This record gives sequence, structure tokens and C-alpha cells, in this order.
Amino acid sequence: MSSPAEQFPADPEDPGHDARGSAGGPNPGPNPNSEAAPDAGAAAQARRRRPTLQEQAQATLARKVAKAKRAHRQIAKAQAKRARALADLQRWSSDPATAKLLNPGYALESSVFGPVRADADASPRTIAAWEDQEIARRTITTEVACSLRLADRTAENLIGESSLFAGPMKATLTMMSSGDISYRHGQVLMEQLSFIPLEEAAAFEAKLLPVAKDLTVGKLAVKARRMREHAHPETITKRATAAVAERGVWWEGRADGMGTLTWYGTAVQTQAARDRLTSIAEAAQNQERQDASIPETDRRTIGQICADAMADLVLDGVTPAGTGGGIRGSVMVTVPVFTLMGKSEAPGFLEGYGPIPADTAREIAAGCPSFIRLLTHPETGAVLSVGKEHYKAPADLRRWVALRDGTCRFPGCTRPASRSDIDHTIAREHGGPTDYDNLAHLCRAHHRLKHQTLWAVAQEPGGVLRWTSPAGETHRTYPETTLGPPPTLAPTPEPPATPARPRTSDLPDDPPPF
Repeated sequence: MSSPAEQFPADPEDPGHDARGSAGGPNPGPNPNSEAAPDAGAAAQARRRRPTLQEQAQATLARKVAKAKRAHRQIAKAQAKRARALADLQRWSSDPATAKLLNPGYALESSVFGPVRADADASPRTIAAWEDQEIARRTITTEVACSLRLADRTAENLIGESSLFAGPMKATLTMMSSGDISYRHGQVLMEQLSFIPLEEAAAFEAKLLPVAKDLTVGKLAVKARRMREHAHPETITKRATAAVAERGVWWEGRADGMGTLTWYGTAVQTQAARDRLTSIAEAAQNQERQDASIPETDRRTIGQICADAMADLVLDGVTPAGTGGGIRGSVMVTVPVFTLMGKSEAPGFLEGYGPIPADTAREIAAGCPSFIRLLTHPETGAVLSVGKEHYKAPADLRRWVALRDGTCRFPGCTRPASRSDIDHTIAREHGGPTDYDNLAHLCRAHHRLKHQTLWAVAQEPGGVLRWTSPAGETHRTYPETTLGPPPTLAPTPEPPATPARPRTSDLPDDPPPF
């Protein structure tokens, strides 16, 4: 029970709040100038009842929830506005005249542009130039990605969704604009509409929209899927076939030296894999329980054993075709020399991830054959020793640049440098030297983007890359590892003259999409 002396916490946002009194303010006394009789004023005041503390709490709760609801509706309206803006950008860029203007070759005043020189490894090989529409598509995708701080693929998907909302799904976009449904509701409808004939999409959308505003995203997904499968049962086979084509594996770095490996496969395969891991874990756990030499605190859980078994199978397992036996991923780790000596707990640095615990770095550097070891000076960052026995490209300069960059140096890209091309910032044909301050790693897609669009890049001191987008925005990317200048190498004598022939370039004829 509440004490009469208790005061309900005042809400400063309450229009009726009086800082000098309680949440509801003091009850006004009778006005001496009132025309009503004193007895009438007293009777009216008696009929007034001050809200209880619980009623005050309920009123404040209602106000705060209403405030959150207004903000939620405003978010939906803003996302609808963003969708319209991105759809307008996509329409503008798809115009043939606009696409031609976004092609750097337009300045040559030629309707046919020749092949583009591949810069990777100074190869004389040339590659086919992108068409105007492809240049325009990649230009707006990267422009939006960098401006909104999104990954390229996320920006591409967002532009595609926006075009659908502004096109065949205008009714859904209208409801988002009014704040009646969220962007996620719209995505659920879009997913289901993609599996029915276009001429039936409007009718299907009209049936679902009236109930969408009263359902959660999950409930709407279930209702939309059932409605669509009832009307078009054959699409479940089509959808399953399309889903199988999207199978893959993705890695994501996590905090505290951890990472997540996601396998997207069929339900049969993934469930069978989970069952096998669980069986392995249960058998291993029974063995550990029977081993009295293992302390109770050191015995692993089912989840921990499953993770360990997964690592063993993936890293050392052999496929039915006989491949994979003993194959381990190549990992590059930077270890400060004092950390290696046990005189410091400064973390090591894992390529493509970031800092790792000192103990882990020491364990790796102790001789694990699957790792490349790099020792650096703890203050200057100068390279003291580089393990060479597991590195296919023995050139010291290329290795130094790879260790410095860590990843592709285009804004937002996280592809490791070990799987990217090394690029001359100033092209060799324009006088660019093959020096550490004119080299940087770019993944294949962004390598071609640099050469075939209006994106421009310059190197600043310290390995900083300053990118200028076609729209004029500036974005800087920074090295992942600070290293001293690479050692000066003795000049390599020129080989005897031989007939020129193209060498294999690091750039594919058809690079993967963003």
C-alpha cells in the first residue's frame, strides 16, 4: 500500500506538471471573484477527486508509450521517404543519356570505348570495358554505400527494394508513408509478392495491406505465406529451388577474439550436421565424465564440444572426393616482439579481424605451421622478421603492403588483402612508381571500379587513401597496421629481352558483383 506521504515522480514533459507542486499540481481554491455562490464552489471542489498514485503512473505510462509510438511512425515515414529518393536516383541513373555521362570515357567524345588496361601486377593484359549502364549502376551503388555507411551489397539491395516500392508496390509505400506499417512489414510483403505472377500482385497486396497494420512482422509473414501458397501451391517448389541456389558460407568477426561462421544450406543437410555434432558431443562428454583425471570445472558442455568438433571436421576433415585432408586456412598474425618474449601483454593483430589476446598470438608464433609470423618493433613498428616458408609471393614489398593494409582499401570493404589485388594508386602508364607509398590493395570489384568509373583516389602520408566519389564526397581509409618503411631492396637486374606475351592478370574477365 502506498503511504499518503508518497509523491509520484513528476514527469517534466507533462503539460500539466507544475514544478512547485505534485504531478497534478495543487487543487485550486475557490475564486473570490467568482460569480458562483461559495456553497456551489465548495460542492464542486468536493466532487473533484485527486488522482491516486497508481492512476498518475498509468497516465504517465500512456504519455511515454504514445511518444514512442509517434517516433515509430516517424521512422516508417522517413524510410518511405528514403525509398522514394533512392528509387528516383535509380530511375535517373538508368537513363541512357545519364549513364553515358557517368562514363569517364565520355570526355573522349567517342561513342565506342576501347579496352581498359589491367593494373594488377603491372600486367599488359587488357580487359573489356563496362557498358554505360553497368558503370552507372556501380557508381550509384558505391556512392550510396559510402554516403550512408553501408556495405555495397546492402546498398544495392536497398536501392532494389526502393525501386519495387516506388513501382509495383506503391500501395505498400503509401501505407509506410503514413506510418501505418513499418519498412519490415513492407519487406515481408515484397518477399511473398516476388513468387506470384505480376498481374496478380496488386490484388494480393490489396488483401494483405488492411490487416498488415494490426499484425506483427512475424504474424504477417505467416499469413502472407499461407495466403500465397494457398493461391499458388506450385511456388513452394520454385522458392525452394531458388533458395538452394543461395547457399553459402559467411564469416563475421566478433568481440574478444571470437568469430561466427554461418552455413546456409538445405534443412536436411543442416539438421543432419547438427545431429551428427550432437552425437559426437554426447559421446565425448560421456568419456570425459568417466575420466577422473579431468576436474569438474574443465569438463566441456555439449555446446563447447560441438564447436570443437566442428572445427576439427572443417579444418582437418576429408571430403568424399578426397580433398581437404590436412588443409588449414592461412592466417596472418602480427606479433609485437615484447609480446612474443613474454615481457608484454600487448595484443597481436589478426589480418582481416583485429586485435587478439597476447597468449593466442604467442601460441601462433610458437610454430603453428599454418600461420605466417611477423615480428615488429613495439615502438617504431619496423619489421624485424617475416616468416617466408608459407607465403607464395616472396616479394618483401608486396608482403609489407599486405600487412599494412589488412583489407581492401575501398571505403567499407572488408575483403582481406590476401584475397585482393595490389594496385598502383598512380597508374604505371602515368608515371606511378612501384613504391610502398603508391601501392594499396583493392578487391577485384573495387579495383575495376577505380579504373572504370569517376571514382578517384590519392595516397596521403602514412598510407592513408583519400577517395573522392563522383558526387564529390571525400572518404578516407586507413591502414590496419602501422609499419615502418619497408627495407630498401637491391635493384633486380633486367632479364634478357624476350618476345612480349600477356601474363595472367589478377583481374577476372567477369568480377563478382558487389
